[in-house]
Amino acid sequence: MNGDEGGFGRASSDETPTEYIPRITDSPVPPAEAQTEVIPRVVYTPPPSSEFPDGSGNGSENDRADQGSEPGTRSARTSERAARSARRRLVVLSGFGEVLITLGAVMALYVVYTLWWTNVEAHKAANTVANQIQQQLAPTAPAGTQPKSVFAPSEGFALMTIPAIGKDDIPVMQGVDKAKVLDKGAVGHYTTPATAMPWDPTGNFAVAAHRRTYGEPFRYINQLRIGDHVVVETTHGWFVYALDKELPQTDPTNIGTIAPIPKGGPFTAPGRYITLTTCTPEWASTYRLIWWGHLVRVDPLNGPPPAELKDPNRHT
Repeated sequence: MNGDEGGFGRASSDETPTEYIPRITDSPVPPAEAQTEVIPRVVYTPPPSSEFPDGSGNGSENDRADQGSEPGTRSARTSERAARSARRRLVVLSGFGEVLITLGAVMALYVVYTLWWTNVEAHKAANTVANQIQQQLAPTAPAGTQPKSVFAPSEGFALMTIPAIGKDDIPVMQGVDKAKVLDKGAVGHYTTPATAMPWDPTGNFAVAAHRRTYGEPFRYINQLRIGDHVVVETTHGWFVYALDKELPQTDPTNIGTIAPIPKGGPFTAPGRYITLTTCTPEWASTYRLIWWGHLVRVDPLNGPPPAELKDPNRHT
């Protein structure tokens, strides 16, 4: 027993390992005749680290970190950019929506102010002026005293009634300043160019007023008819006019309509006339609508009111 006890069925340490492992298979033949089948043994050789782009395999830890972290980082950055973009769009859309809501509220308030509140304020101002004029019209001056004939800008001096359209005791003020006269719900007397006063021996008493908003003194002036009356109460008496002609539309620069003998009107000689002017179409000031009339008579202020004040009110 000198070292060959291991030589039976074993290879010495300096021999190459076998590439095949014999497998004994069951066989119906006797053991003496049993056959062997050779099964190849697979020797695993790890591939280079470059073959594992997903970070798996036997590459180095640094290779796996470099190879595997880049796609994940890129995906995270893309997601973050998309999230930031979505947040920006949401902020923009939210801001735009708030602007639209604000504009809608402002427009609604403007409509309410224009259609309702301007009338409320104008009626209040007009009533104040009308009360002041009523005090002037009271017969308190001594007999023989000449009534006042010259008035300051924006000063009230008369009350106008147009029975056919249901307008009573509208204050008449000197001038046609928008803020100081017309927007107060009053009728303004043209002074530039100068037009006559009702008590002047001849001339055209020309006036203007709003048709819509700010009291709407001439709201239904387009419904007037030839023969309807306009009554102007002043300290000089009751001046009763009858309407003769309508001009449905003319340019605002056509000042000939308020001339002493109105151009385009029904008159051809000097007389005592009245001209009513207002904007047209409704809700716009593109053109002017004109009515002309002539003085029928003057009733004394201390006498009974003119019968024409009781003309049928067609508006109601």
